[in-house]
Amino acid sequence: MPAARSTRTTAANRKALAETPISRQPPAPVALAAQKAAVVATLKSAFPVTKHSNGVAVVGGKSAKVAKPVSSFVATKTVLHRSTALPQIIGRESEQAAIRQFLQTTVEKGRGGSMYISGNPGTGKTACLQTLIKQSLTSFPSVLVNCVPLTRPEQAYAAVLDALNVEYDGADSALAGLERLVFKGKGAFLVILDEVDSLLGSKQEVLYRLFELAAHPDSRLALVGIANALDLTDRFLPRLQARNCVPILLNFNPYQVNDIVAILQSRLDSVATGEPVIQKAALELCARKVAATSGDLRKALDVCRQAVEAAEAECKKKAIMADKENGPTASPVPKVSIMHIAKVLTSLNGSPIAQKLNALNFQQKLVLCAYASLSGNTGSSKPVEPATPSKKSTASGIAVSKLFSEYGVICDRLGMLAPVTRTEFLDLVAMMETQGVVTVEALKAGRRGGCRIASNSGAADDRTLRLAVDEADIRRALMSTPALSPIL
Repeated sequence: MPAARSTRTTAANRKALAETPISRQPPAPVALAAQKAAVVATLKSAFPVTKHSNGVAVVGGKSAKVAKPVSSFVATKTVLHRSTALPQIIGRESEQAAIRQFLQTTVEKGRGGSMYISGNPGTGKTACLQTLIKQSLTSFPSVLVNCVPLTRPEQAYAAVLDALNVEYDGADSALAGLERLVFKGKGAFLVILDEVDSLLGSKQEVLYRLFELAAHPDSRLALVGIANALDLTDRFLPRLQARNCVPILLNFNPYQVNDIVAILQSRLDSVATGEPVIQKAALELCARKVAATSGDLRKALDVCRQAVEAAEAECKKKAIMADKENGPTASPVPKVSIMHIAKVLTSLNGSPIAQKLNALNFQQKLVLCAYASLSGNTGSSKPVEPATPSKKSTASGIAVSKLFSEYGVICDRLGMLAPVTRTEFLDLVAMMETQGVVTVEALKAGRRGGCRIASNSGAADDRTLRLAVDEADIRRALMSTPALSPIL
């Protein structure tokens, strides 16, 4: 029992991590090794794990016998968790410089302005911005608003005021209250709209108004929008150029292999007892696989943490068997090997079909959701029987025009975003056909598959859509999307 208590990170250590002093002076870009050393030093103070020559591991000042090497696993899993924030961003020098310059020229000088940050999930957009805000030389109010829970774009005004603790009469007066704060407030403030593409509507008036408020010469609003799409401002907000309120554009590219390895290694070095728990070759395998698919650092953290959990369970199992055979003995600290990483990657990625379906964008998944709704399988307790390759999608198919109508109904039911136009919908279907997810065929006998969808006429009414993969795989992919699971 004492050994178990010794493995826990004390409340004082966690508080030390949260209160770690950060220089208020904006740091110049430094080498990756220097950044890594600073992170390791801070994390080591919060998760101290050392080993003495007498064979006793000391965690947070308390000793535990090496016969049960749990402490290094617990500390490693802690620093590999998504919620463990680093005090300093490793890499991203050019992105940090751009954000730092934006803060210095806008909110730090009491002025307004806007920036749009794009990039795939897990590329460090929000984390980098929040870290630089803490390092800012000037103190200013800043709030982060997640736009995903908002059911209507107009709710963004009230959400910003609520985050700033500003009182207003009601939802209808939220815009007026925000305008008073922007033009008559005491000082500049920063608003971060995460997942800002959730505010896209039929006319985008809310986004236009927010960017206009930030661009006004007398504005005190510094606005930062964050989303995944690189072309959001050009595609959905074309009038920003005419209104002279185009934001500064900054894109975060996916993490590369060296970046992922450096970040993971810095976390492991902070709790290493001698050698890190994860072998270097296993770490590089994880980084290469993640960089080749998405470059999502969060996925790399999840893979390593699950591999550590698997190695820990394996170690405990072997120790129990050894105790039964030979009595209590000191067991060596196990390593997370390439085999552990490979097993986790296989379980996460699944089959090639699952990877293909998971790679679809949200609009394409809505199309599949409409198909599932019309096929009558949604909400059914009866499981869908797997189809053989020769008998996939044996149904007669669904008319594309009918599918488009059902797609619009689902978009209205979700209330998250406006449906795309008919032309864009046909382009979505054509792209899914190219990806091998669906097949589109003419109603006339003898015409199958290879027919191209017309995107500017009603010719698509003469075509039907059928699934090219098992519907059970479709449903599993849709259920893994939190926004769509309630519909199914």
